[in-house]
Amino acid sequence: MMQENPKKSWPVKILQWLAGGVDALLAPLAAVLVGLGIGAALMQLIGVNPMKAYEALWMGVAGGKYQVGIVLVKAIPLILTGLGLSLAFRCGVFNIGGEGQIYIGALAGTWVGIQEWGLPQTAHITLALLAGFLAGGLWAAFAGYLRARFQINEIISTILLNYIAIYLVSYFTHGPMRDNPNAAASLPHTPEVALSSRLPLVWQGTRLHAGIFVALLAAAVIYFIIFHTSFGYKARAVGFSAPAARYAGMRVVWVVVLAMFISGGLAGIAGTAEILGVQRRLRDLFSPGTGYTAIAIALVGGNHPIGVILAGILFGALEAGANNMEALAGVPSTIVSVIQAVVIFLVAVSVVWRNRSLRRWLASRLRPAEEAAAHE
Repeated sequence: MMQENPKKSWPVKILQWLAGGVDALLAPLAAVLVGLGIGAALMQLIGVNPMKAYEALWMGVAGGKYQVGIVLVKAIPLILTGLGLSLAFRCGVFNIGGEGQIYIGALAGTWVGIQEWGLPQTAHITLALLAGFLAGGLWAAFAGYLRARFQINEIISTILLNYIAIYLVSYFTHGPMRDNPNAAASLPHTPEVALSSRLPLVWQGTRLHAGIFVALLAAAVIYFIIFHTSFGYKARAVGFSAPAARYAGMRVVWVVVLAMFISGGLAGIAGTAEILGVQRRLRDLFSPGTGYTAIAIALVGGNHPIGVILAGILFGALEAGANNMEALAGVPSTIVSVIQAVVIFLVAVSVVWRNRSLRRWLASRLRPAEEAAAHE
């Protein structure tokens, strides 16, 4: 009689979760170190002391609790969008539409947020975040359906949908949802969201809002979905080989559409949280390219929730410290962009190398079995 495997205790599961995140971050960590080294070399070329420059960057990141709060505030939308993109990437769908999904989610969430419905704060915030999730999710699911059903390249469709979403927000902020439309000289924007829909501050003396808990909860949910549900297994199977998954009886179209819906939904929440927690009103071109940066977050984080959290904080820190480095050390903030680009490039190379190594390993394992079957 076979003995059943004992169930793993929560401490063991937590250790495995942490181990998976650390393993996923080994290559990105090396890439970050190389990127910092190249940044230091560039600073030497323009006559700037790298040690002083990085000291200024560090002070802009960890000079006090206010600076730490700014880093976390910048990391919130990066983490949320990066988590969504990591799920799509694991499903084999290269979702480039995070930026558009952020815009559409922010538009829907802002519309709910500016309504004076007399709701309790918790209910109003939840409803606004849900609206952002549904809007971003449906926006992404459309591209997922085109990819899975008609084999329309999702890179092209999501990029085109980005432009549509950005111009839709521009239309609404200039037109139907514009605050004080008679003030032609003012920058077009919507009215401020209601007090009952604003995300509360959670760290006194900083600008850190409750969106950080939303991001952490989303990371836990995505981890559970990917590694502890049948859908997560199917998504990974489709990402590895869609024809094999289809041959095994999986509904590939449904899996891709649902993965894209969740992916876009998290980006929609990111846009809504940015409005409810930071900007308070929707403006034309309100996002500084968060959706595109989140692609790097997912790659640097190895498509693992812990990796995405740490990568989001890293990129948030680089963004927060860049201005301080420019002001105190005279270093152009574009050098931080160079460091980010180097990190992304090296991580992408490591991902390609890892995937090729995995395919070679599988081929070496399958070949003896195929040869034995041929001799029978």
